[in-house]
Amino acid sequence: MPERHKVGFVGAGRVGATSAFTCMLMMDVDIALVDIAKELAEGEAEDLSHAASALDKDVEVRGGDSYSLLEGSDVVVVSAGMARKPGMTRLDLAEKNAGIVKSIAEKLAEHCCNSKIVVVTNPMDLMNYVMWRELNRLCGKSRKEVFGMGGLLDTSRLKLIAKRVGLNGEKAMVIGEHGDTMFVPRSVAGGGEWNKVLEKTRAVAMEVISKKGATIFGPAVCIYRMVRAVVEDTKEIIPASVVLQGEYGIDGVSIGVPVVIGRDGAEVVELELSEDDLRNLRNSAEVLKEWLKKIGY
Repeated sequence: MPERHKVGFVGAGRVGATSAFTCMLMMDVDIALVDIAKELAEGEAEDLSHAASALDKDVEVRGGDSYSLLEGSDVVVVSAGMARKPGMTRLDLAEKNAGIVKSIAEKLAEHCCNSKIVVVTNPMDLMNYVMWRELNRLCGKSRKEVFGMGGLLDTSRLKLIAKRVGLNGEKAMVIGEHGDTMFVPRSVAGGGEWNKVLEKTRAVAMEVISKKGATIFGPAVCIYRMVRAVVEDTKEIIPASVVLQGEYGIDGVSIGVPVVIGRDGAEVVELELSEDDLRNLRNSAEVLKEWLKKIGY
């Protein structure tokens, strides 16, 4: 009998549900959806079950508001949280979602402390740090078992934009904050007009949001790739947000760097960065540390 794998989702909104659908479509995994809106999670689970049946997939899909549904998950994806509303500052969002993530961590510690955790809730780097700090306090969770999705999405956007303008983006990636201080390390990407491509990369998500209300498919596929790396132990090198403990001369903050993701979690890859690239990464880390202080971490 092949080993059964299970993927859990905290948050059954558009990103959570679409990510669950993508994982069900691309892998043979059981799915659990948990949301404070119990009927939404139940409805999405039933709909996903119908899709699985249409594909003759023998998988179990369950939904509800009880975190006990997540027990036995290889990976739990956390996308629950508030979206930024008109008039809400970034600090307002960070403070509100930090409270939500802290509450989620308490429940995860009780029901699935052995699961790997993928954090998607924004501001993602800050929320990934909060999630790790709380899980580490509650059940000794290792930093390599909690990682955030952002760099892979930014890199996917960057490569597409580079291709459209005739720039070779094969080796390029986006690291640093999943936000204003993200950057392309030139010592990895090579020469080219990366500033212009990066500027477009920073803006493209808001273009999508202005037209359809949210980015959904891109995040969902990137979440799937990170989940698959754990479930199938692919050992892929993926840019993701992890808590650094001395790598790149940075400590006490979660920030986007390349990591090797497999069954045991995320192992940091230390690139040989130029002085300029290292300065950019450390600057990004300092910006994030200031935000962490503002929310009490």
